[in-house]
Amino acid sequence: MTKYDEAYSVLLNLYAQLVNFQGGKAIDPDNPWHNDAQGISIKLFRHLATMRAIADGSTVQCNGTPIATFVDNASLTVIARSAWETYLVFFYIYGGSVSAQSEFRHKTWWLGGLTDRQQFHASTRESRQTLACEKKDIERLKHEIAAHPEFKRYSDKQQKKLLEGQWRTGVNWRSLAVSAGFHEKYFDEVYSYLCGYSHTNYISVLQVEQASIPTQHMLSEGGLGIGVVLMAHFAFTYSAFFTSARAVLENDEKGRDTAEMWRCGADDMARARARLEGNAKI
Repeated sequence: MTKYDEAYSVLLNLYAQLVNFQGGKAIDPDNPWHNDAQGISIKLFRHLATMRAIADGSTVQCNGTPIATFVDNASLTVIARSAWETYLVFFYIYGGSVSAQSEFRHKTWWLGGLTDRQQFHASTRESRQTLACEKKDIERLKHEIAAHPEFKRYSDKQQKKLLEGQWRTGVNWRSLAVSAGFHEKYFDEVYSYLCGYSHTNYISVLQVEQASIPTQHMLSEGGLGIGVVLMAHFAFTYSAFFTSARAVLENDEKGRDTAEMWRCGADDMARARARLEGNAKI
């Protein structure tokens, strides 16, 4: 049991309700790019569900005999970083109030993915055909991006990078987090910790090496706490974009109240950080 168990269950259920409510509905022929909101949402949901499963602990058996029992907080932390980045991408594209800007951002993100895949080695006839078809999509997207009014907001250097598929030109993970309502220092500190596990820095290995089972549970709580905050933010971002899903949020009183409680904004994070700094001086 962790201190996030109840909130995690409530918010994961709310998340599933929101996404499943929109799932299966006809795609707006005027806005087909809306459909990728579902794909990003599903990716994030699976990260969050996997984090919860990892926190329950694992036992490895060989010929029916347990040989290792642990809580893989390292993997949970790596997934938490991916979950956070996934939410930031969702907010960057679908969290704004200007539809034209959102559509433009989706195009640059789409171009970036297709451009990256062009670098892959195509070992089969089918994959070579896919890359050939996507080259046409790339050229079309470049033309549409260059002709979009939002494109003029970028410098000449940035425009070139956008057309090369670098969709985060002009923004970084920190600025994306701030625009999504996270306090910059909170993001810097937590994200740096998450990256340490992803990049296998010394401290991450030291924690894995020295942590007892109770400590492994304790360390996993940090990732679950991030998951709770992400789900709370997601509930309001998703229901604001897909207005038909607002009824789901409003009708789930416990889910809505829990999301409201955990939707920590920049001011909340700043106050929490100030309290921690104050405690450290006593």
